[in-house]
Amino acid sequence: MKNLTVLSKNISPHLSLTQEIIITTLYLLGISGNLLALIFLCKKKTRPKNQRHRLMLKYLAGNDLTALLGMLILMCIQLHLKLSQNIWHCRFRVFWRVFGVGSGCVTVVMAVERWLALTKPFFYQKVSQI
Repeated sequence: MKNLTVLSKNISPHLSLTQEIIITTLYLLGISGNLLALIFLCKKKTRPKNQRHRLMLKYLAGNDLTALLGMLILMCIQLHLKLSQNIWHCRFRVFWRVFGVGSGCVTVVMAVERWLALTKPFFYQKVSQI
């Protein structure tokens, strides 16, 4: 009985094939969406209407793209190369998650900027012309 439990622990994969396909599909959907957003935002226009907003959207898409690519690569390395989770795996995971946190910070800055523009237009106009 003891040998069967040890053997069954080694046979079971980290993720089932269905779970891996779903997660990989979601990663690829996010990567393609961010790539399309960056391509759309980087197209040259004659006179961009709101350069600050456009720049923040580029940073947001770039941060998300970097985080998604890094986490997808790290997941594929872990699942297909069967590497053990050591301290370097943890460090790389934290490194890629920093980009995800950065995207959250960019989103908060954009929300505060829009909130100021809508609720305090005179103050926003005075401050934004600096």
